[in-house]
Amino acid sequence: MKSFLSLAVVAAIFFSCSTPQEPAPVENQAVRIHDTAWNTPGSPQFHGTVLAGKNYDSADCRQCHGNDYDGGLVQISCRSCHASYPHPQTWAGQGQGSHAVFLQTEGYPLGSCTGCHGADYSAEKQNTSCLSCHVQEKGPEACNTCHGQFDADASDLRNAAPPAGIAGERDTETRAVGAHQAHLALVDSTSAASMCSECHDVPATLNSPGHIDGDGRAEVVFDGWLATTASADGQLMPQGEYDDQTGSCSNTYCHGNWQLNKATATLSFIYAADSIAGANATPVWTDPASAACGTCHALPPAGHNPAETTACVTCHAATVDAAGEIIDTQKHVNGKINALAQESDMR
Repeated sequence: MKSFLSLAVVAAIFFSCSTPQEPAPVENQAVRIHDTAWNTPGSPQFHGTVLAGKNYDSADCRQCHGNDYDGGLVQISCRSCHASYPHPQTWAGQGQGSHAVFLQTEGYPLGSCTGCHGADYSAEKQNTSCLSCHVQEKGPEACNTCHGQFDADASDLRNAAPPAGIAGERDTETRAVGAHQAHLALVDSTSAASMCSECHDVPATLNSPGHIDGDGRAEVVFDGWLATTASADGQLMPQGEYDDQTGSCSNTYCHGNWQLNKATATLSFIYAADSIAGANATPVWTDPASAACGTCHALPPAGHNPAETTACVTCHAATVDAAGEIIDTQKHVNGKINALAQESDMR
């Protein structure tokens, strides 16, 4: 009997020591290594404040959260709260993992950058300021940061027009590029801004309503004077239209929706009919041939006395040369009649 009791006691002791037990509840060890106010904004121990004191050097964070801050040993990702910071090592490069791709994917939330880099993006973090690369006026918010020529002078809006598009497009057969530069080649740098506003509502700032609206496309609106210039003594009022399906525009003065009446003309001898008229072309944005010379008006225009193209220089010497080539784009498609050293309104 004593032997049995002794064996029972030994067995009880053995099983009580070897049976798995529920562990006592403990606090999250990953949190306990930080101060209790680590996640309390405004506290001197707030992690944002602590990092600022280290010039945002987050190398120490990698010890627990991993080289890419995506979990590491503690399996807690910094990116649960910070979508872009701490920045990955590929942040300043090109392609996946770069800030350019991140910003495009997220809808260009540049406001999130100013918390660390300052309202004007000039604050240096580990000896690096956003303005080290973004040297244009307005820094990262310059128009040609996202489209156009990144390294060019942002004050000239010709450099802000694609190529490149916001996704890097460079082919003129893509909608993002199309005939942007072909249009801007017709103007000088001082009138580039007005040319942009012919087809777009040009935003005053990055965050202007309708600028970054999620679809990655710039809406076409013909609010400028050039597309809507009146003619035929004010009777023909173009109402420009853009077809988003075909990528074509129609009924614009600048592509031939105009008419000149002989009855009120000062140079009536050039008329072969009661009026001279454009061809009211419908050019396609991605097809240069659809806007080739002679498509917006015949050579010469309908209703004009017959003449060879090489003879245009006789009356339009300020605009074309003896070969019929345009020599002054400021006098071509400008809402004026330039002939025999005279200039008058289309109206």
